[in-house]
Amino acid sequence: MLSYQHEYHAGNHADVLKHICLTLILHSLCRKEKPFTVIDSHAGAGRFRLDDERLLRTEEAAGGILRLQEQDAAAPQCIQDYLAAEAPYLSHRLYAGSPELTRLYLRKGDRHVTVEKHPQAAAALRENMALPLLTADGEQPAAARTELHEEDSYTALHALTPPQVKRGLVLCDPSYEDASDYRQVTETLKLVHRKWNTAIIALWYPLIVRRKNETAQMLTALQDDAKLGTMPAESFRCELSVRAPESMNTEAGAHLYGSGMLVINPPWHLQEELEAAAQYLHGCLAQK
Repeated sequence: MLSYQHEYHAGNHADVLKHICLTLILHSLCRKEKPFTVIDSHAGAGRFRLDDERLLRTEEAAGGILRLQEQDAAAPQCIQDYLAAEAPYLSHRLYAGSPELTRLYLRKGDRHVTVEKHPQAAAALRENMALPLLTADGEQPAAARTELHEEDSYTALHALTPPQVKRGLVLCDPSYEDASDYRQVTETLKLVHRKWNTAIIALWYPLIVRRKNETAQMLTALQDDAKLGTMPAESFRCELSVRAPESMNTEAGAHLYGSGMLVINPPWHLQEELEAAAQYLHGCLAQK
């Protein structure tokens, strides 16, 4: 399905959790001089306007990145680092999505692969990835070129893995519009892990009451599969709820009360840092 438009949701609580996780992983990959590959399987447009009427209508950024921006310096270091990366974009009324955040960390020799099937999103991504980065020191070119594959994300992951540079990350962020997404994510990421068993796999998933069973089955299957084979992998889940699940039962819409990240082959200390961030985010983003 191609009806999902992230312009309604950019910078919301789910983006905040996902992108803090992403920046933590990228920071970890940059600790070594060895090159890495990042494959972003559902890349979106890369940059989003915070004054877009669709985002203003939902007010999701107001309850996410813009509220977090107002917090004090007591936030965990990973949140401060994420806000520092976003600050030049926020000053231009922009929000940097996962492809743009990844570009900030790229070095010469690193490989950045994005996949986006939606024609409008792919066109915007191609345009945005050609723009210079926004940093605290002003505009500057990215250190590595971003590749764009305009095709089905699951088909692309089959073809793109394992990459030649086998140190790296797969970021998977489907819309979950259709129940079949849960099955496709499960089968595709199981295959990706078997083909590229050293990769960090970071999967975002929504917390929706009516999809509780599909979500549980997907996560259990992926974590069980990660334990198998000649190189068993560690994994963990981290979730952020901003609403009580029961409060969503009578409301129209997607019924998203939070979201989570499943990470396979996590870098050292990622679980502790992300859980500390999620606890802080709950304190400032949860609706009372």
